[in-house]
Amino acid sequence: MIKKNILVFTLTLSIIGGATAIAYASQSTVDSTKNKVVTLASKSEVNGINQSIEGKTGDEINITKGKISDEEAVNIAAKAMKDYMGLDANSFGEAHITRTNAQDDFKFFMDLYPKEDAAVLKENAQKHTANVINVQFIPAANLKEPMPASNSIVINEETGEIVTLMASKNIDGSFKAVIDDAKVQTAVINFFGKLGKNVQCNTIKVTKTANFGTIRAFCDLEDGRDVWMTLNLKDYSVLGYEINYDRLITLPSVQKDYDENFRELQVK
Repeated sequence: MIKKNILVFTLTLSIIGGATAIAYASQSTVDSTKNKVVTLASKSEVNGINQSIEGKTGDEINITKGKISDEEAVNIAAKAMKDYMGLDANSFGEAHITRTNAQDDFKFFMDLYPKEDAAVLKENAQKHTANVINVQFIPAANLKEPMPASNSIVINEETGEIVTLMASKNIDGSFKAVIDDAKVQTAVINFFGKLGKNVQCNTIKVTKTANFGTIRAFCDLEDGRDVWMTLNLKDYSVLGYEINYDRLITLPSVQKDYDENFRELQVK
């Protein structure tokens, strides 16, 4: 797999009319022969940000910069978490930033996936794929005992669109209930309405069963892109979504999962 540079920053953000201090790590893709780890130590200035760096090798450190800077990405992500998930940035201790492109993984997975999936991956690799910024928030309470990030946002660097948003909140893993199709439909339409996106209502499908207090759904947006969602079974709030922003062809194994585990909504 491709190795990463890790840089740790501290910056003060003005978010939602208030100020909060967030430490965040910025990662940029480097040649696979490089393996650099950068941690806090001496002060230097990069693009006006106070940045602390301790290089483990003598190699020059290059930070990949695109149209959206690291600090802008963190601001965009924190505001989206507040606006759409009700999670305040003051609860986050760190934000880890990774810049990626789907092309980074196509060749790697071609050798691991079944033959039919590999053929589709090869076809997808011929498509234009966007550079994206993944911002992962680590709750302040988890800094001493690191856990996988459960709150994350992916931003399309070319358009500024938030194409993925995931949040972990108020999930009751033991909660069980019959899935209410009308509530699923309303939740999906209303949520994407807040994002300024229209849903093709007749394309909404939902999982046949709930899993640990959540259900999955997918549908097509008005522009033809498909999107995954996770909903809280208890109150039908949207916990996350992932838009197929590159319009990639669905892998046969994933299509099989759709066919076996999802059903159309039954709404009068």
